Amino acid sequence: MNMNKRVVNRRLAAVLLIFVVAVADVLLSFVSIGMGLEGGTVPDLTDGGGAENLLWARFAIAPLLAPLGAVALIWRHRFPRSVAAATSVLGALSLSGFAFIVALFLLARRRLDWWVAAVMALALAAEALLGTEAMDWQIALLGVAMLTAIAALGAYRGQRARHREAQLNALKERADQTEARHAADVEHSRLAERHRIAREMHDTLAHRMSLVAVQAAALQVDAPDEETAGSARLIRETAHAALGELRDVLGVLHQDGAASADAASAGSQWIPVANSRPGVAAAGTDGQVRAAPSGVAQIPGLLEEWRQAGVAVDYDPDPNLGENLPDAVSRAAFRVVQEGITNVARHAAGADAEVRLETHGAEHDGTGAGRKELRIVVSNGPGGTAEPAAGAGLGLVGLGERVQLLGGTLEHGPTWSGFQLEARIPFTEQPPSGTPEGTTE
Repeated sequence: MNMNKRVVNRRLAAVLLIFVVAVADVLLSFVSIGMGLEGGTVPDLTDGGGAENLLWARFAIAPLLAPLGAVALIWRHRFPRSVAAATSVLGALSLSGFAFIVALFLLARRRLDWWVAAVMALALAAEALLGTEAMDWQIALLGVAMLTAIAALGAYRGQRARHREAQLNALKERADQTEARHAADVEHSRLAERHRIAREMHDTLAHRMSLVAVQAAALQVDAPDEETAGSARLIRETAHAALGELRDVLGVLHQDGAASADAASAGSQWIPVANSRPGVAAAGTDGQVRAAPSGVAQIPGLLEEWRQAGVAVDYDPDPNLGENLPDAVSRAAFRVVQEGITNVARHAAGADAEVRLETHGAEHDGTGAGRKELRIVVSNGPGGTAEPAAGAGLGLVGLGERVQLLGGTLEHGPTWSGFQLEARIPFTEQPPSGTPEGTTE
């Protein structure tokens, strides 16, 4: 709105300038002719013959030529040199000169160079040849002084405008640099906070979990019976798995954005272990021990651990659920089952649980990929009551955020027979990985 108003005001100012200059040149032309009649430089039509009549015609058309200089100012910005030269000649022919003064001022304002001197010389020469009076050196000197003053004023105004524009550009650049530094400071503070959180988590949790693992290992060695030894072994493996997942979380906190996370994932090569349990350590290509990835393939091992811990859970996977499930969806499904079974153990002790994984949606298209939806249901019957634990409900909040990031939904609540957790995650099937042409398995 302000921009449109500024453009309209600028056009109105240009029209007003041209109109005022045209009127002023016409009036100056009539005044010059009248003064010439009184001074004898313009012949009287009633006293002259044929030659005087022709000379009179030259002065008669002068008022008609006077507005043309103002019209030429329309192109003053596009062709400043040509307009200045044309108005200098028109000014001498029309016995006026306001349009030339404006054109010379604007030309000097743009740039003070030899073109300004050339236009001034052209104007003086045209006045000497076409003017009503002979030009002596005094009049020429006065004309040079007047035109020089106009050019100097235009150059001064142009220099001030360029200086002001340079200052504005410098202020804008400084503001951009300040904004960039502020954004960098904010990013640095954010990364520092993430690193602080990572250090706090490591200091508070890693020591505790390591202590649990050591005590469980000692209990396994000194166990009085096989059942106690199995429970101690399960505690030790669970503690090791928790440490591996904690290191994964700390690695994510140390990453700066998705690109760094992808680079870290590419640098950490996982080697699947047959019948590996979720989070159990596996050796990489560099010989270091890392936690195995958590996905749909690790759900049976997770549920087996809970069965050994005393939770009765049935698992009913979809037989059509193959390797074409995206990694992010597979991990989310694992987390849904993990959170659901954990809640069963914490809040419904002794209840029977059931885990179902189902896929729904369109069949494969011509490219080998189809749009489907993965449905994960964790339900349980009635069980014993437990005291509320600190932070209860936060796991479901974080799980809901994870599912929503994948475009899915998470619902949970009591049913007529117990409690149910249900997640629906849409996904596009990945084409099955086949053997490249020209290779043998």
